[in-house]
Amino acid sequence: MRARLAAAVAVGGLVAAPSYATQRLIDAVNEPPLGTVLEQATIPYYWRVGLAVLHGLIAATIVWFLAHDDDRARGILARLPWITWIAGAAAAAAVGLNP
Repeated sequence: MRARLAAAVAVGGLVAAPSYATQRLIDAVNEPPLGTVLEQATIPYYWRVGLAVLHGLIAATIVWFLAHDDDRARGILARLPWITWIAGAAAAAAVGLNP
């Protein structure tokens, strides 16, 4: 049960981070310059965070139901270090491409 929960939470976090970074990259075209951010409403930020959390929850729910037993959950956890590097690189690239 603990391995199943750990796998679900880890995958949820790994999905949420690139989701937010990708949304930020897409919205960067329409956002104001950095000096005027305080003058703007932060509603787009909250929408991006909310959608990223929703994507993470959906991924966590899928993993929760796919990992029926601890052996399968441990298999998912064994692959997570490599997936973490890939998801981190994707998020960093998306944020780095931001103008």
